[in-house]
Amino acid sequence: FCGESRPESKTPMKNSFPLALNILGCFLYMQNYYIVEPSSTRYANALGMNDAMSGLIIGAMPWAAIISAITFSIWTNKCFRSPLIFSGLLLVSGNLLYATAFRYGSIEMALCGRFMTGLGGPRSINRRYIADTTPLAHRTAVNAAFGTATALGAALGPATAILLDNLDTVFEVPVYGAVHLNGMTGPGFLMGILWLIFTLLLVFTFTEPERSGLEEQRQKEAVMGIVTPTSSAVAGKSEFEMTHIDAPTEKSNSRNEPCISRLESQAFSEDSKNTDSFSNTRDASLWSQLKHVASNITLPVRISMFLLFSKMFTVESLISAASMVTKNRYHWAVQQVGSLGTIVGCLTIPISIFIGFLSQYREDRVLMFWLMIAASFGMSLLIDVTDLMSTDTDTYNEENMFAVGPHRYVAGYLIVFCSMQAFDGVVGSVLSKVIPTALATGTFNSGLLATLVGTFGRASGDVFISAFGYINLRQLLNLLIIPSFLLVVVDLAAIWLNYDILTA
Repeated sequence: FCGESRPESKTPMKNSFPLALNILGCFLYMQNYYIVEPSSTRYANALGMNDAMSGLIIGAMPWAAIISAITFSIWTNKCFRSPLIFSGLLLVSGNLLYATAFRYGSIEMALCGRFMTGLGGPRSINRRYIADTTPLAHRTAVNAAFGTATALGAALGPATAILLDNLDTVFEVPVYGAVHLNGMTGPGFLMGILWLIFTLLLVFTFTEPERSGLEEQRQKEAVMGIVTPTSSAVAGKSEFEMTHIDAPTEKSNSRNEPCISRLESQAFSEDSKNTDSFSNTRDASLWSQLKHVASNITLPVRISMFLLFSKMFTVESLISAASMVTKNRYHWAVQQVGSLGTIVGCLTIPISIFIGFLSQYREDRVLMFWLMIAASFGMSLLIDVTDLMSTDTDTYNEENMFAVGPHRYVAGYLIVFCSMQAFDGVVGSVLSKVIPTALATGTFNSGLLATLVGTFGRASGDVFISAFGYINLRQLLNLLIIPSFLLVVVDLAAIWLNYDILTA
């Protein structure tokens, strides 16, 4: 499980600045997602609602993102620039609407603003861009940068909200009217301005890229399907399901090179026609599209999707429950919770950069395996065995050396968060590599599938926290961590048992 060294790639990177804009968009969206978390309860109260409404304020965004992800996936079959600009306009409008709700005392306006912000979620576009334009040799490194942006946005969101909480002023703006700038409206106004700047950058600098990464994957599938004697049996499968087939010798390659080139061209042309014919069918029924997707979701794709869901579920359970757990166990304030998120987010950056560097020399499946081992170790630190034997609700068994104190909680939180966020970039890269080109070029591509699975995992984690919070607040830490720990163990088993079919 150390893996063989990966050969050094000579494939050049293209479209660097548009790629950087996509990664920046991912960072801003995650910051936008978590920036309202510290002030959501107070905002709900200010709008005349109880504390429970704060969960709906946060949760409106990911559910809307599921709806828009499918639309953006269809749109990106043709281009990237237009859906990115439209996404930016929705995000500007949604954040301003969320902030304006304070002036009118309208919870409906705040919810509509958050829902509109979710509709503008660009993550499916960002993932599709990476999958279609990035060379295979560099894709894990780029996905590591994507994971770093995700982690940094999630960490700096609450930290930014803490800084904005110091504001409390009212001033007039022509046309708009009175601006109430405080800790509740500040997140909306700030993100609205940032998204406006980002959208203007897109308008003036973004150009449509060549989908070189997709064509490289198509050509590789065509070659691997042709040079083998069983090409008809493996047609339509992902390239990584055929890694067990012996490659031809150097001599045979040299002798048959002209024939292979002609056959490769023919297969690539036929593959493109078959894919485009389905993508361009406007009157295809939903059922036929679902059957098409199901027939192309191979075992490596299913494993990658499950790993991605597990990662999102685990991280969301850890982050979103942090304020509730630390408030009851350690009496932490909002500032301390935000500081923890900022620290671990900053630590994630060098770790993800290091994983991206290692990806040039080590196989993705090796990185996934060891990152999951690190996450399982961090999870074990967060399991409080003393709570399973005694429920001293006043002190949480703080005198017992085996109890989870604040230092042990911070250590476990740091290890799990950093390893899981680094894992996100690797598993995203694996998914984009193992998905068949029949899906990579269509509506249900790797970017859409990753976004849907990830958003569903995040939403499931929020539901998980609420459900167990009602069951037993005293045992909330164990109720969250033990199932997540078991899920990580299942992930390790899935990687171990399917090691040979995961991408190298």
